[in-house]
Amino acid sequence: MQSDKTVTDRRLDCNPCLFQWQRDRRHRRIPTPRSAPLKRGNAESPVGAVSVVRAVVRARDLVAGMLCLAPPLFLSNRLPTLHTVTDSKWLVVVFLSAVEIALIAAAAALQEKRERRARPTLIRALLPAAVALAVAHVLSALLCREPGFSFRAAIPSLSLIALFAAMVWRPASPDAIRKLAALMIATGAAVGAVAILQHLGFDPLARLVRYREAERYRTGVFVTLANPEYLGGYLAPLAVAAAGVAMAVAGRRAKVAALIAAAVMGVPAILSGSRGAFLGMIVGAVVLVGGGLTAIPRISRRARIGGVVAAGVTLVILVAVFAEGPRTGPMGLLRARLADVANPHSESLRVRIVFNLVGLEMVASRPVLGVGPGMFGVEFYPSFLRLEQRNPGAAMDVVARDLNGAVAEHAHNDWLEIWAETGTLGFAAWLVVVVTWISLVIRSLAHRTPETANSLFALALASAVAALLVNAFFNFPLHEPVRTTVFWLALAWSAILSSHSRSESLIGA
Repeated sequence: MQSDKTVTDRRLDCNPCLFQWQRDRRHRRIPTPRSAPLKRGNAESPVGAVSVVRAVVRARDLVAGMLCLAPPLFLSNRLPTLHTVTDSKWLVVVFLSAVEIALIAAAAALQEKRERRARPTLIRALLPAAVALAVAHVLSALLCREPGFSFRAAIPSLSLIALFAAMVWRPASPDAIRKLAALMIATGAAVGAVAILQHLGFDPLARLVRYREAERYRTGVFVTLANPEYLGGYLAPLAVAAAGVAMAVAGRRAKVAALIAAAVMGVPAILSGSRGAFLGMIVGAVVLVGGGLTAIPRISRRARIGGVVAAGVTLVILVAVFAEGPRTGPMGLLRARLADVANPHSESLRVRIVFNLVGLEMVASRPVLGVGPGMFGVEFYPSFLRLEQRNPGAAMDVVARDLNGAVAEHAHNDWLEIWAETGTLGFAAWLVVVVTWISLVIRSLAHRTPETANSLFALALASAVAALLVNAFFNFPLHEPVRTTVFWLALAWSAILSSHSRSESLIGA
């Protein structure tokens, strides 16, 4: 037998380059180009530049993670009312968005010039659409009756639209996006767990948070967001996203954890009694199941049929529970609220009809640029009086009886409110953003390898966006800080993941 030393010597003799490299390494004589000295900490050297870029990228991901942790910021006894919480949360969202945009710009400025992949056409189309939407907000604010007030009201929306454009312009790596999405889902699961404890009669936050009109929400689920509609609108899309993540991850433990998170968020989303969130969650689940069955060719026909049957059985069980459940107590109240979806004589539906009519009156009065961001409440009664003069009668009675003279700050229909406040110009830009995003997700599922983690994570986030868009027809999630932050982050992340066929970052970290 030959000794190990003899075998090694023969390998080195057969490969003189390897022998020379090992000898130079042994004697510390590895040559270094004089034109590019590699000194640790030197920002002008390649090593120093890469270190700086990596530090900026990590800081950017850290700030994005703080945006994912927005809901726990409600846990303070110094924020006792809904308006105070909302205003303070907007300050946090605007500040973090500005920092994130600055870090993205810094990473782009520090990045070395190198060959980049061509961005997909639809990704390029999202940028001008987002810019047009931001321009429409600015023009509508500056040319309305109260430009100072309207421009201040437009700052939160402008910050998130700019953040969306910056994230699409310089995308994060798919791996970072998946981690941030998991963090957002984990945060929602923690909030959902607290909501379930509240419903069971144990409130771990009672000594920390003073809720506004807690007695009004007799379902017992209000948690940190003060209004159960906010809670339902926040948890419903994240529950759908968690179910999608269970499809995307490979490990069994990760799948189980994602399914548990989906249940922990889905149950309080239903218990909150938010009908818009409930409908949004159903549509999001349909998008997720339909996209998953279409996108994963490895699923057998028997498994597809079994999945459809399981979904149908689950729906039948839910309908039976609500149809045959108790008529009193929290469950009875929940049944009554969900039954009002199809009740044309419900107070909620009557009020929303009036809100929509007033919003359409605003569109008719200023069709191009709208009444200005944040001006729906200011223009509510002037528009209502014009509407009443043309159609006197029942509308005034509804407002006098149901609203009791209160001012509607929002239309409870974000699609209409965007049209009324930013005009046809802003609404057209909004539609271009939504339609382009839908086209991007559909093309990703149709033309790429659909069973990859990126595509399935994109489908999970897209289902969450779909749930929020449906809820936006009945409420105002896009005008409330927590839910609109989730919306713009999920919109950007799903678009980025849909455009990726490999887990590579365009800015490199």
